[in-house]
Amino acid sequence: MKKLSEQELEKRWQQATIKRDVIFTKTFGDNKALTLELLNIILPELKIKEIIDIVPEDRQKENIVYRGVRFDVYAKDEKGRGYDIEMQVVNHHDLGKRIAFYQNKLSSRALNPGQYFFEKRDTYVIFVCDFDYFNQGLPIYHTTMRLEEDLNKVVDTGEYNVILNSRAKDFSSVSPEVKAFLDYIRDSKVSNEFTKNVDEEVRKVKANTETRDSFMDWEEKLAEERYYTDKEAREEERSSNISGVIQELNDDGMSKKQVIRIVSNSFKITKKEAQEYYDKELAIK
Repeated sequence: MKKLSEQELEKRWQQATIKRDVIFTKTFGDNKALTLELLNIILPELKIKEIIDIVPEDRQKENIVYRGVRFDVYAKDEKGRGYDIEMQVVNHHDLGKRIAFYQNKLSSRALNPGQYFFEKRDTYVIFVCDFDYFNQGLPIYHTTMRLEEDLNKVVDTGEYNVILNSRAKDFSSVSPEVKAFLDYIRDSKVSNEFTKNVDEEVRKVKANTETRDSFMDWEEKLAEERYYTDKEAREEERSSNISGVIQELNDDGMSKKQVIRIVSNSFKITKKEAQEYYDKELAIK
């Protein structure tokens, strides 16, 4: 496998913006004031006065693609409400299930042992997306649980989800502060005091040697995982093609010896390997 060179890793670091999860998490996870202002920009109706706890989370989580690091920011305000904020650059088409996963994590912290369910504190999952997941052109989407038999009735779960879209086409429904933040996410454009402060924090993060090294290590691991994932996918496709050919030739009435010879020649594998494929495919037929 061709590993990323030091020069390539350095180039990626120099080009990295707040859209990179490492930088986003460090920018807000290490700065209560910025996170408080961001939450009040996104959720002004809550009138949050103070962030009493903030954790830049980089804990391990299971993933079928890579057992890697999860980058997000967990915060709690003066009323005990919990917030999980995460940057999303790639659309994996699974946002609903991601929301459910993060809400589950927040809910485990929202009710203390011995408390009644009505005492459960509200939780908010906030995804800052550099793509329009719902393709409606809107800058902010909110999801709630509704009664299927009457969509006007909302089920109060105390769980709220906000999806921001930096690729929106119409910002008329949001405040200038929301638009400025999303413009910064999309293009690193500084247009007001808040985005100026965010940009300054990003520069501090990028000047940190430890964060730089963590980023490079993560990029290297990710590149390695992508290589092996792609390799595995290619091998699975090749194996499937070989099995298909074996089945077709067998159905055409060819002998085992003929099938093995054709498969060996067609796929550039040894006769022993071709026989193993044959036995695996037809032994239980």
